[in-house]
Amino acid sequence: MSLKFYIIECAALCAAFGALVIAMLFINPLSFISDYPPEIQERYYSSQRKAAAKGRLTKMMIAKKAFFIILGLFLFALMAHITGAVSYVQSLIAVCGYIAVLAVFDIVVLDWLIFPNVKRIRLPGTEDMNAEYRQMWFHVRSTLVMLPILILGAPISAGIMVWIW
Repeated sequence: MSLKFYIIECAALCAAFGALVIAMLFINPLSFISDYPPEIQERYYSSQRKAAAKGRLTKMMIAKKAFFIILGLFLFALMAHITGAVSYVQSLIAVCGYIAVLAVFDIVVLDWLIFPNVKRIRLPGTEDMNAEYRQMWFHVRSTLVMLPILILGAPISAGIMVWIW
């Protein structure tokens, strides 16, 4: 495996993921409503009188996450192949690394640096909730809850890489 290609892939993965998330938030701030702290969600639903839409938005968010997890399985398999993984174990290590890098990028860059400081992507009616948007440990806990699901996908992605290539 090539460490050079691996580092380039990780940088490109983070850039693409960040651009996709930020673009979706600029288009529709509700894109990731279930990823906001509960206080922010409650204020949004009550201030916008959208409590009835909460269930529909939650289902939409689950569908988006499922789609991106499946897409990620194939993307990580392709990336492992490009970086030179030729065995299941090499692919598994590469995919686990991609997941770890992406999780750290999501927490540090998106959740800690961009979301609290870019008011344009705040939910309507919650623009003044600075402390709530700066809940660092909320985002760490949320990622830690999702990490086992992502880690369970790593063997599947490694298997896809070995099966296809």
